[in-house]
Amino acid sequence: MATTSNKAACTAVKGPLEKAIAGLITLGGVAASSTVEAEIVNARAEAITRLVNLDAVANRVAGEQTDRTLRSNFRALAVAAGLKYTKIRSIEPANVEGLVNAASDTGALEDAVKKLEPACGRYW
Repeated sequence: MATTSNKAACTAVKGPLEKAIAGLITLGGVAASSTVEAEIVNARAEAITRLVNLDAVANRVAGEQTDRTLRSNFRALAVAAGLKYTKIRSIEPANVEGLVNAASDTGALEDAVKKLEPACGRYW
């Protein structure tokens, strides 16, 4: 098992995390304002893709950690992303209110990021 420095691990997760959050913001905005179902479907698919990518990167980085706390914190981020994309995927595009609520409820992701702040804050 390779050990990744905090800087490399945090930097690897930064981009996918930012993209996942942007995808959720976009999904919430599109779902709230669009009357074209195709736009909502596309925004939903993009948000899911970005969350899946975050899940994969966070899991990979977690597996590279020798520090148990840091490994656990990266896994918590992966779990939060996984639960979020599962929730969004389970909501039909026609359920606009459900998509807006799911996209705006970022508490689990925020909690996972807060756990990583001590190790990653200076690199984010």
